[in-house]
Amino acid sequence: MRTLLYFRLNDIATARLAQARLARLAGTPEFVAGLSFVQRDNQPVDGLPMVDAGQVTYREEAAITGIFVGAIVGVFIIFRYGVSAGDAATAVAYVGAAVLGAMIGWWVGGLAGGKIGRLALWRQHARTAPGQFLMIASCDSKSKEAVKQIVNELGGVGIDEHSDLMPNFRWL
Repeated sequence: MRTLLYFRLNDIATARLAQARLARLAGTPEFVAGLSFVQRDNQPVDGLPMVDAGQVTYREEAAITGIFVGAIVGVFIIFRYGVSAGDAATAVAYVGAAVLGAMIGWWVGGLAGGKIGRLALWRQHARTAPGQFLMIASCDSKSKEAVKQIVNELGGVGIDEHSDLMPNFRWL
């Protein structure tokens, strides 16, 4: 399972050092990927990777929800209108409608979720001072604590999406 961690960093030197230390962690079983950076004005940070929309919106969550909703809607349509060709054709119609509905739901959910920003994250993004920026790390759930410790040692401040800035870097 992937986990997104958000940090506020004060300078580019710290960001490059964090990127180098986390790159060493990527070769271990505690895998880190998807490290990206964003400034207050959404401009690139001097050669560092830019943010993917999936890291700052609810695109993936909405797409997963869309799979289930689409499958249910597809099955409901077949249930409502039915198939008169027999039992085998009805079973195939149910499976086909569920799969097609899930695919359409995934696509629509991803489009809709990509428009919904993570409010707490953007609130922290707006609070960043000039020269500061946000670092977003996509990591394996096993490496979460190691990533937090590395960034904390470098002076980064962890941002919990569900609460305000946590100055003591204590994650619940």
